[in-house]
Amino acid sequence: MLNSRLLRQFIAVAEELHYGRAALRAGIAQSPLSQAIQKLEAHVGTPLFIRNKRSVALTPAGKVFLEEAYQWLAYERVAIERAQHATNGEIGQLSMGYIGSAGYGFMPELIGRFRREYPQVKLRVFEMTTRDQLERLKARYLDVGMLRTPLAKDETLLASVPYQHDWLMAALPHNHRLARRKAISLRDLEHESFVAFARQHVPAAHAQLISACATAGFYPRIDQESAQVGSVIGLVAAGLSVALVPSNLRSLIHPKVRYVSLSDTTAFLSQEVGLAWRRDDANPALAAFLSVAKAMHQ
Repeated sequence: MLNSRLLRQFIAVAEELHYGRAALRAGIAQSPLSQAIQKLEAHVGTPLFIRNKRSVALTPAGKVFLEEAYQWLAYERVAIERAQHATNGEIGQLSMGYIGSAGYGFMPELIGRFRREYPQVKLRVFEMTTRDQLERLKARYLDVGMLRTPLAKDETLLASVPYQHDWLMAALPHNHRLARRKAISLRDLEHESFVAFARQHVPAAHAQLISACATAGFYPRIDQESAQVGSVIGLVAAGLSVALVPSNLRSLIHPKVRYVSLSDTTAFLSQEVGLAWRRDDANPALAAFLSVAKAMHQ
């Protein structure tokens, strides 16, 4: 059976064309080396060397086999190196989820730095709600999620760390009566129609809207719901509703939407976004990603 040791012995004979020198180079006695070459030829099914009392030469088959032997050992080196890199998280694959608002916050910078430091890791990135990310993390379809934190106390399979703290602001149609103000109170929106993040897909954001408005003294009239940030902004732009969105969305410029700060100080207007992953996930690429995230967050 072929193995790396036998191939190296063959290469030594092929390059030295002298069994004595090849034996010294291979660290083996001449007789066992000769026997090994004979077994190799029997395995291949054809002579690889022409031998006589004075010289050793490669047969045409031996010359072809020598080139393949070089390739074999090169592949072996590559396999070893790739395995070592994978252990260090330098290659491999990482599946990542993120909520839409993170795409306008820390996500681009974090992914960009990770790609620069670990260019051989294949990233698979999916936009999805916090609830969907939690389900897919536990089902092992994702390695890490960028989602709303803190997690529920019963999420014992997952670990998480806060990464970004943000405040909500009002998103208004560009021609809204309050659109030109620098700041408004939530109570100013008491009689407005709201577009909310869908209760079944983004329950935390939905509950946050209701709690913030309740603290301001009214219950919001929710006429539209959506699971994605882009859709929420689109409905506001259409003039159908107003919305409460994270303030990092100011970079999401839309000609028919105005963002206005809220003067309220209730804690219900703050939100935390962080990273979550399975506690038992041994993917080295995940460890590398978390290391980059920690370094950026310090």
